Amino acid sequence: MKYPQVLAFVSVARLGSIRAAARALNVSQAAVTKTLRLLEEDLGVTLFSRGVGGAVPTAAGQSLLPRATLIVEQMKLLDGDVSLDNRGRVAMGMSPMASTCLLPFVLPDFLAQRPGAPLRIVDGALATVLPGLRDGTLDFGVCTTFAESIALPFRFDPWLRQQAVVIAHREHPAARGRCTLDKLTGFRWVSGGMRISTQPPDVGVARVIEAPQNIESQNAAATWAVLKHAQAIAVTTADLAGRIIDPEIVTLDLDTPLPDMTVGLVTRSDAFLSPNAQLMAEMLKDRAMREYRQTLHIA
Repeated sequence: MKYPQVLAFVSVARLGSIRAAARALNVSQAAVTKTLRLLEEDLGVTLFSRGVGGAVPTAAGQSLLPRATLIVEQMKLLDGDVSLDNRGRVAMGMSPMASTCLLPFVLPDFLAQRPGAPLRIVDGALATVLPGLRDGTLDFGVCTTFAESIALPFRFDPWLRQQAVVIAHREHPAARGRCTLDKLTGFRWVSGGMRISTQPPDVGVARVIEAPQNIESQNAAATWAVLKHAQAIAVTTADLAGRIIDPEIVTLDLDTPLPDMTVGLVTRSDAFLSPNAQLMAEMLKDRAMREYRQTLHIA
């Protein structure tokens, strides 16, 4: 198996047709077709189903795609890693807490040190970050989660703990006085895919809030819209809730506190960060340590 074969395979899978892949790679359709055929012969499988709708990965193609995409994305980083003008890309997922409380203070200094570095920033829920880390389209994520360990092939470096709170529209039924955790299970939730434990981890098997009409959102603006217009509730950190300036969003008065959330760095355990990505991650961690050392338990 050769890299041009892997590149052709990923290009066709991403673009959905041999013609589009040939155009993107600046080669002929015949060249892409031959390259794919040789790859399929090497592997002994059929990678695409071809028809009038384009090229669709088979089950074998779907299995190969994550690792092949990772190879292509890592190859793209090579030039930036050794460039004299420090133009290596940084692709990161940022939780709302990190985007609001860390990134604004770090970004100016990073850009001053690495003015030519391309940046890509996506919403940093784990459900978004882990697939991006798996296929190499993201370098790291700064995520907020109830878990302090994440399964291989990922690594979680916990930075600090923060109190978890529940927020909702001020006219939500749960905002009318003190609310029990059991009562929360009856309302619609909007989340980034996190399962919310209603008991601390040392009390047997943790119970999990399961909403009857859960809404998963990977976008902060969309989450806000759901909170305000769909009578939903959401979990966030007390620090971030305290920075909310929207008078229509309030913090619920819970009779029992939720477990603390952990903020930390999520990376692939089998990959190294590029110099620019490493610099950005270190600057974000340093800001988190300095900003919260006096008020929070540092992990």
